[in-house]
Amino acid sequence: MPDFVPTPNNGVRLLLDDTETHVIRQLTGELRALLDGGRIDRGDPVYERLFPSAYTDAQDETAYRDLIGDDLVTFKLEALDMVSDALGKRTSDVTLEGETLDIWLACLTDLRLAIGTRLDVDEERMGADVDPRDPDAQSLAVLHWLGFIQEGVVRTSSGL
Repeated sequence: MPDFVPTPNNGVRLLLDDTETHVIRQLTGELRALLDGGRIDRGDPVYERLFPSAYTDAQDETAYRDLIGDDLVTFKLEALDMVSDALGKRTSDVTLEGETLDIWLACLTDLRLAIGTRLDVDEERMGADVDPRDPDAQSLAVLHWLGFIQEGVVRTSSGL
């Protein structure tokens, strides 16, 4: 399991082993491929979770999307690159402070949203123990693990 060490600047040193580093690198690569490869469009539930509508009025929403263009996608791709680039070849020792901390938390959220949406996870399913016989058991375990990392980063950086 990851280790979380507080830093003097309200940050956290995140220590990951080989497997944890590999899983995060793989997940960031998969989400990057979805976002950058045009394999996800509006109407896809994952797209809708990652880029929710800003307006209920269709005309206002279209104007907003025209205004921001690809900026939201670009931001998410840059965050994925930053997280992936920070990972070591095997184990990882990453210091998360300031903007880096915010970007990591946003990236972890995006990864969790994408996985949870694909699995059609609701509060009941998320709150239940993972059944090893469930065909989604491995993905659910990863989803829980990402939540553990996110919570550990938030708690440690907040001094909780």
